[in-house]
Amino acid sequence: MGSDCLPPDLHSRYLDSCPADEKGDRVKKFAAVVVLTIAFGLLGILALTSTSYSSVSEVLRIDKPTKVVVMGNVTKGSVRYDKFLEFRINDGIGEVRVIYSGYVRLDNVSGYGTVVVRGIYYPENRTIVASSVESKCPSKR
Repeated sequence: MGSDCLPPDLHSRYLDSCPADEKGDRVKKFAAVVVLTIAFGLLGILALTSTSYSSVSEVLRIDKPTKVVVMGNVTKGSVRYDKFLEFRINDGIGEVRVIYSGYVRLDNVSGYGTVVVRGIYYPENRTIVASSVESKCPSKR
């Protein structure tokens, strides 16, 4: 029984009015949009989670207050904790002071532990007011 035998209202309800080629094109376009959306989403996540660190020497060249992410070595004997944690970090060339209102355990005796400091660098007094400080494991540098 062909489609000619169906009344018009049943024909439009039960038989697709699009040829098979058009349906295939729609599916391909939809799949392409989904794949591109996922790809851009993954790229965005990678961009947000990967961080490049500045060296202390690079930070010292900054001439106005700026947000920074710096990796450096804790200067031996510089760690003090009063109302704030205060210490110095260096890269073997330059050194900056770090002030942090939180607490992180730093080895003041041996020094030379590596940390990542996020915060605002103030060049007029060579100080980073840190919003976070992370100790780095020596094997993950």
